[in-house]
Amino acid sequence: MFNYRLYTTAATACVGGLLFGYDTGFIGSATQMASFERDFGLNSSNSANIKGNIVATLQAGCFFGTIFMSFFTARYGRRWGMALASLIFNIGAVLQVVTVGDLNLLYVGRAISGLGVGAASMLTPTYLSEVAPRRIRGKLGTAYGFSIFFGITISYWIDYATQQSLSSEGHLQWRVPMGLQLVPGALLFFGALVIKESPRWLIKNGNREKALDNLCYIRMAHPEDAELQQEYQDVCFSIDEELRVSHGATISEMFLPQNRIRVLIGFWIMVAQQLGGTNALTYYAPLLFTKIGLTGTSSSLFATGVYGIVKSVFSMLFLLFLAERAGRRLPLFIGAITMSAAMIIIGVVLACKPPPADAASPSSASIAMIVMVYVFCVSYSMSWGPVPFTYVSEIYPNRIREYCVAMGLATQWAFNYCISRIVPIAMQNIGWGTFLMFGIFNTVIAVFVFFVIRETSGVALEHMDNLFSTGFFMKPSQWNLRKPILIGNGDVLESADLEDLDAKNIKAIHMEDVESTISAH
Repeated sequence: MFNYRLYTTAATACVGGLLFGYDTGFIGSATQMASFERDFGLNSSNSANIKGNIVATLQAGCFFGTIFMSFFTARYGRRWGMALASLIFNIGAVLQVVTVGDLNLLYVGRAISGLGVGAASMLTPTYLSEVAPRRIRGKLGTAYGFSIFFGITISYWIDYATQQSLSSEGHLQWRVPMGLQLVPGALLFFGALVIKESPRWLIKNGNREKALDNLCYIRMAHPEDAELQQEYQDVCFSIDEELRVSHGATISEMFLPQNRIRVLIGFWIMVAQQLGGTNALTYYAPLLFTKIGLTGTSSSLFATGVYGIVKSVFSMLFLLFLAERAGRRLPLFIGAITMSAAMIIIGVVLACKPPPADAASPSSASIAMIVMVYVFCVSYSMSWGPVPFTYVSEIYPNRIREYCVAMGLATQWAFNYCISRIVPIAMQNIGWGTFLMFGIFNTVIAVFVFFVIRETSGVALEHMDNLFSTGFFMKPSQWNLRKPILIGNGDVLESADLEDLDAKNIKAIHMEDVESTISAH
C-alpha cells in the first residue's frame, strides 16, 4: 500500500503548499527593500498602511478563492480544481511583475493570486486526506505543512540574495522574487494534469469503476487485494449511508446535528492557528526583528532567512518521527503552551529592556528576544503549523468534506487578513503589547485543545462520526494527552483495560491497535 506512486502523488499535490508558502513569505521582506519603497512611494507616514494593504489583499483573495473552489471541486473534481487554481494564480503573478509604481495594479495582482492560493490551500489537504492510507494520513498532512514552510524559507533567502546582490537603483531587486512565484504556479498546473483523481470523490459522484481503478493505481495493488477491497467497500458504504440519512442534501448537511459540532470545531481550530501569532512573524519578520534590536535591512533579512530554515527543519523532523506517534492532541497542547511562554517573554523583555535606537549591535536583551522568536518558531513548526491542516481535512463526512474544509480554510484566511492588517499598526502603536496579546491568546488556545480537540490519528475517515458523538466538549475519559486507543463511542481505553475486553464486541476505530494489544495479553 505504501509505494512510490502514493508518495509521488502526494508530493505533486504538495506543490500547492509550496505555492502557498512562497507567496505569503516573500512579500514581507520584499516590501522592506529600498528599491520597492522608492518605486511605490512608501515613506514613514504611509509605510505601515501600504505594507498592510499589500499583504492583506492576498488574504482577501484567498478567502473568496477558498469558497469558490469548494463549489467547483465538488462538481468537477480535485485535479481540475488544482489546474484552475494554478492558472488563476499565475495571472495575478504576471500582473504583480509587470507593474512599477502602480499600487492599484499591484493590489489587483495580489488579490487575483490570492484567489489561486486560497483555492490551492483548500484543495491540497482535502486531496491528501482522501488518497492517504489512514496509517500515514498524519504524515502526508504534515508533508503539506512542510511544503508551506519550505516555500516560505525559499522566499526568505531569495529576498536576502536579491537584496545583497542586485542594485537598489533598478527594479530587479524586488521583481525577481515576484517573478519566481510563477515557478510553483506552473509546477502545480502540470502536476494536476498527471495525478489521478481522488477515489473518494469519484465514488461520491457515482463513478465507482473509475474510483477502483484509481485506488488500485495509487496503492499499486490488484483489484482483488483484500486490504484494498476493504478500504474501497468502507468508502462506498460510508457514502451510501450518508446519502440515505441526508436524502440528497449537500451543503445544508453541514448544519445537521451530527455534523455541526465538527464544523464548529474546524472553525475554531483555524481561528486559533491565526491568533497564535505565527503570521505576524511570517509576513513581518524583518519588521519584528528590527523592532527587537536587529539593525539594518541585511541583518533583519538574514535573521528572517534563518527563521525560515528553522521552520523547515523542525517541520521535517516532526514529519519523519512524530507525526503519527504523537498524534494530534499532544502536539497542539504542548505547542500552544510553549508558544504562549515565548511570546510573553518577548513582550516582557521588550517592555523592560527596549533596544537602544542607536545601538551598533544587539544587546543581551535583544539576543534573548531573538532566541524566544526561534523557540516560538520550533514549537509552531511541530504543532500549530502542520497539524490544523491535517485535522480539518480528516474530521468531516465524505459527502461534505470540500464544503467543510473550505469553510475552515476561509476562516483561516479571514483571520489571516485581520492579523496582517493589525500587526504593522500594532507594532507602531503598542509595541511590546503585541507580543503579550499573542501570548494570552495561546494560553486560551491550550485550554481549548485540552477540552475540545479529539485524537484522530489512525481513525478511518469513515469512522469519525463515532469520535465526535459526545458533543462539542469531550468527556473526562478523553482528556488524556497520550495517544489513546479509541473505540466506537469515542471512549479511551488504557492497555490494562483490554484484559477484560471482548474484541468481538468492539466497534473498532483503531482495530489494529486493539487487536495487537489484546493478543499481547
